[in-house]
Amino acid sequence: MNMDFTRYWNQKNVKWLLVAWQFISVLMVSVGNWPVWLIWLNLALGAAYILFLPIIESLAYLVLSLPFYVGLPIFNLDSLATWRILFILLFAKWLYIHFWKNKLAFRTFAWDKWLGLFLAIAFFVTLAFGRFRLEGLKQIIFFLNAWLLYAVLVNTVKTKEEVLELTRSGVICLTTAIVLGYIQLFSTFFSSMDVFWVYWASNISKLYYGSYFASVSLYSNSWFSFSSGGRDLRMFGIMPDSQSFAYLAAFGLGFGTALTYAVSNRLKSWLWSGIRFAGLAIMLSGTRAVWVGMLAPFLAICVSLYKNFLKPVAKKFFWAFVIVIILFIVSPLFNRGLAYLRFGGKFQENFVDRARSIYDLNETSNAGRIIIWKDSLGYATTHPWGTGLKNFIVSQTGNASESEQYLDLARRHNERYNLPQGYVSAHSLYLQLLVETGLAGLAAFLYFCFKVLSEFWRFLKRHRNENNFWVFLVFQAALVFVWILAAGVFDITLFNDKVLIFFFLSLGLSGAIVKNYDSWGKIDG
Repeated sequence: MNMDFTRYWNQKNVKWLLVAWQFISVLMVSVGNWPVWLIWLNLALGAAYILFLPIIESLAYLVLSLPFYVGLPIFNLDSLATWRILFILLFAKWLYIHFWKNKLAFRTFAWDKWLGLFLAIAFFVTLAFGRFRLEGLKQIIFFLNAWLLYAVLVNTVKTKEEVLELTRSGVICLTTAIVLGYIQLFSTFFSSMDVFWVYWASNISKLYYGSYFASVSLYSNSWFSFSSGGRDLRMFGIMPDSQSFAYLAAFGLGFGTALTYAVSNRLKSWLWSGIRFAGLAIMLSGTRAVWVGMLAPFLAICVSLYKNFLKPVAKKFFWAFVIVIILFIVSPLFNRGLAYLRFGGKFQENFVDRARSIYDLNETSNAGRIIIWKDSLGYATTHPWGTGLKNFIVSQTGNASESEQYLDLARRHNERYNLPQGYVSAHSLYLQLLVETGLAGLAAFLYFCFKVLSEFWRFLKRHRNENNFWVFLVFQAALVFVWILAAGVFDITLFNDKVLIFFFLSLGLSGAIVKNYDSWGKIDG
């Protein structure tokens, strides 16, 4: 499969040219009236790169391309992202090389069988108890589609240099996504809020997530926060909501801080600037779940410092979190300054009110969460076997007739949340899994999480006296994983496609280190 193409082209130059072209073409299709058939051209170029370049280069290319995965321009399929086809193609090439040509075994990590058990339970529950089995099977296929990148990665990446290369690609990808978030935020300086809202939903969101999502975004989204009579625009970039954007910023904080171990002093200063902007992005996203979830890894860092466990590593991450906390404290000033540029002197600060609302159980959003938590728990007590994936809607539409199809229920308007019923969730990863996969599915998922963290813990204990990039990468993966799990108490954003892809990337790179680190011999910091 590795043809003469590589003799005439520098692989890295081709990769960067393709990524640059994707940036330009996606930008111009969304805002410059370039034809949408360019999406097909980008898909073909990506497919050619995967077919003719080595797998490790293809992995780096697919990671770098994450901010540019848009929907296919097909009627009724425009929400199907291009990454899904490219991941399948990469997996098919890897299968051919790995099994057909080289007869190699499939490599797994200690936690993989528990992830497999969770998916098997979800599959069984969906078939056995799901009212809308086809929708549940689509969700399982979606999970497996994202997992394909992980499967190829863990069976391909075997050297420390490859881990470093993919980490660099991840940091560049996240930097691009965060920069696009700042562009989105600052674009409102040149238009009114309502004009921005309509334009972004009708052009950017439609390109990335399809016509139906765009139509919903025209009247309901999480792009604004409301309190004390004020309306504040959040940062969300190319993501469908501010929650998923905040998760990417959290990954950026972790990957970026780890990479400071492996770059020159000049690049290190740039990285710390990027870390500060990632921290500010977390604040400007206005995502309370991520704010509260951050307390879990920060507490872990403080304990690590107190116990003198991996102190040099923990200290560096401690300062990254201190940056976020400082930015959180001064962010009302940022917010006030941005609003002043937009509205002049006519502004009522609501950032502090939003932060304070975390503890206010009577606040509208919190009250809604509590209601749906109670409803979800109540439903789970009478349906402990689960409803099947993508069947959460059944727990919220008990008065639906048997003749109503999934789309009928999904597009039914929910007055409480001002959303189509299909977009309503349990506002908790764990309650969502409890309702959809039952007690067995939730238990399997929780044990998978426990297994991941226990393997990370064993690795870090064994190498606690080593201070290098690879140990730090596992350390940050553990911290961000804890962050995601803590934030998951309040939302289900892990199921967003780009967040899930980055979760698998982080899990795969960390797993490769855990499995291969001892065979690499002495590693210099």
